[in-house]
Amino acid sequence: IYLALYAYKPQKNDELELRKGEMYRVIEKCQDGWFKGTSLRSGMSGVFPGNYVTRRVQ
Repeated sequence: IYLALYAYKPQKNDELELRKGEMYRVIEKCQDGWFKGTSLRSGMSGVFPGNYVTRRVQ
């Protein structure tokens, strides 16, 4: 589970909006630094910049 450090507004159809302070499940880490994941709040999925999130210690 990852925590969004910053808000991110999608630029393309396959991107996921990030909301600061919300939790996301990361499904895949892409080589270009983007992550593929799902919002735990909305259930929506998409890609987003990996440097906008940080891993939560379980």
